[in-house]
Amino acid sequence: METIEKIKAIINNENVSKAFFNLFDRWRDESKYEDINEYGKCLYSTMSKEFPNFGIEYVSASKRPFGLKVKIDNKTFKLHTKLKGRYIVLCASKV
Repeated sequence: METIEKIKAIINNENVSKAFFNLFDRWRDESKYEDINEYGKCLYSTMSKEFPNFGIEYVSASKRPFGLKVKIDNKTFKLHTKLKGRYIVLCASKV
């Protein structure tokens, strides 16, 4: 499977997107009190459980936009949430 196909599979996975959206909502309420890296580790854990054969490596978490950086096939990608009107979408971009 090519790298871009792996990214698409991760973004379109129901459990991964639910984890991103739920943690994003929580982060908006608790950002002053909690460590963003704990959120990143939780997101990474969810992705690793859903796709154990992809070889995903955790790089870092980000506050703005909310998400994390991961390495897949020695390429770094940023997966993050984006507000579009009344909806939240999960996006990916190569770093």
